[in-house]
Amino acid sequence: MRVLVERISDGTLPPGAVLPTQRALAEEFGASRDTVQRALKELNDQGWVETRQGSGTRVARSPRGDNRLVSPGRRLAALGPLVQEAFESQTVTLDVFSLSGESLAVHVRLNTERILTGETRPDSISVRLLLARPGPGFPLFTTVGEPEDRRALDRLQRIAAMHTASIRQSLSHLRDRLVPDVRFVVSETSIAPLQKLYLLNTTAVVTGYYEVVQRRMILDSAEEIEVHDILGLGAPLHHHSVAGERPDPESVAVVDSAQRWYEHAWANAEPSRTG
Repeated sequence: MRVLVERISDGTLPPGAVLPTQRALAEEFGASRDTVQRALKELNDQGWVETRQGSGTRVARSPRGDNRLVSPGRRLAALGPLVQEAFESQTVTLDVFSLSGESLAVHVRLNTERILTGETRPDSISVRLLLARPGPGFPLFTTVGEPEDRRALDRLQRIAAMHTASIRQSLSHLRDRLVPDVRFVVSETSIAPLQKLYLLNTTAVVTGYYEVVQRRMILDSAEEIEVHDILGLGAPLHHHSVAGERPDPESVAVVDSAQRWYEHAWANAEPSRTG
């Protein structure tokens, strides 16, 4: 459910969009049909989607955090259109810090389809994904009252492996057919990602804080456990850009510091065991 909420919130699934079938969602997330049905019912109860017999399940709620101007070069933004804009450059670079790579996999797949249909045609694509590596003392996805219970962490790592494989497969289609220079590298860090970070073509930053919550999680076995989790839940994503002749000084500082932070974290990361 968390992934679908984030896709609605960042504009990947706009209002009126039809969700994939329950079977397709079950295959994508490696979950049972019963688990998917419960998640969709919860989304419906919260007003995110609406289900009508014969027409499937559609997005009902507009994404929170729309493109309202805050100051020149800085916006509360939807991630999807900004990643799409990045893919319209001849040289595409995406540096991403994420918990599992779920959202990145969606955006890479969507833009791969755009390239395959000739809508855009970059000369090179470079994607670096920095994943959180759960280890001793990791503050997230721990079972309440049972800190040694790793079932939620194991589930997280399976999700990360599935989505990094999806990204690699999408990009391999481009390397084999259309884009001469395609690179995808995954590394892991022990830093807990309390915010998502996207660096787009070295000129823009999209970032937003997760909400740390204690909630019930449904495991693949359909068992429910209480865990410390992080949720996007439509929290505003902040967009800073240095594009243009006179970029906002605050955005210049944010983009520069974010890039330097990422390079430092990447230099001290380790090759991913899921990639």
